[in-house]
Amino acid sequence: MGTDPALIDKLGALAAHVVEEALASGLSWDQAITAFGIASKAIAAQAATQGNGTLEQCTAHAQERLKIGMEQSADVLKAWLR
Repeated sequence: MGTDPALIDKLGALAAHVVEEALASGLSWDQAITAFGIASKAIAAQAATQGNGTLEQCTAHAQERLKIGMEQSADVLKAWLR
């Protein structure tokens, strides 16, 4: 993820927004996680249409980035969530 404060701020803001939307959606946490996977694949598909690789390459990259995200601490979100 790096140490760039501006990037960390953007990632935290987006993640907090996603968490708030997931909590307000009425979905179970399990269903919300499934939705995040679907959204990740949709973002990968868009990246592929923009020339960032094949759908398979972009999907594999998205899966790797999701794993990296899971390794990060959620403590950064405490500042964003009310």
